[in-house]
Amino acid sequence: MQAESLLIKIPNNDNPTVEYIEKELIKRNINPLRWAIVGVSDKMYTISVTDLKV
Repeated sequence: MQAESLLIKIPNNDNPTVEYIEKELIKRNINPLRWAIVGVSDKMYTISVTDLKV
């Protein structure tokens, strides 16, 4: 197993739920071990995520 740290931008839906963010990460083939919102703009969230490579 390997872990990779990434910064990902996802659309700002004005309601950043755990389900919404994890669904967006999985759409990008990211297996999130942990994540955090590190930036917010009018149109995008910036997410710091650790992708667990199996």
